[in-house]
Formats: sequence, C-alpha cells, structure tokens
Amino acid sequence: MRVALLHNHYDEEHLAQVMEEMKQLGAPKIHAVWMDCYGHWVALEGCHRIRAAKELGLTPEIIEVEYSDDTFETDGEEYVISEVCDASYDAGIIEF
Repeated sequence: MRVALLHNHYDEEHLAQVMEEMKQLGAPKIHAVWMDCYGHWVALEGCHRIRAAKELGLTPEIIEVEYSDDTFETDGEEYVISEVCDASYDAGIIEF
C-alpha cells in the first residue's frame, strides 16, 4: 500500500510522542482518497501518524473518502480535496 502525505514537513519531537501513543493504541485510522491514476492513497490527515506507523511496522487503516471539490480542515488549515489529490503525484510517499 502506498500513501501520499499531505505535507512533507514533520517535527521529530511530535513524531516521537505519536509513536509512544501508537505503541498503546495500535495502527491509526486515516481518511484518504484512492487515486487510481497514481496508484496510491492520498492522506487527508495524519502525516505524523503515518510516519509513526511505518517506523513501528504497523499498517494504517484507511477510511475511504470520495474525490470531490469539498473542503476539509486539518491542523488549522483548510484544503480542497480535489486540489490535494491532483497534486499528490509530487507528494512524499510512504510504502507499507
């Protein structure tokens, strides 16, 4: 499974914190859109959780979201689903 990240930046301290939580909670659930043309899921959230899962050998559970022009908010930022998905060819990819 290939997952395109919403953004490539991350905080090492926050990542370590997320990894500790994930050791107790297990694999994360991530809202994502399947992009058949790119052969990957586009994560709409959870970049730290995705990285933490990879480091811990866990595979995220995908909650499928439809490709649309709807907006969503994460980390205080608002995005348009279709714009994020269309630009995902250039995103960082994590493979599970």
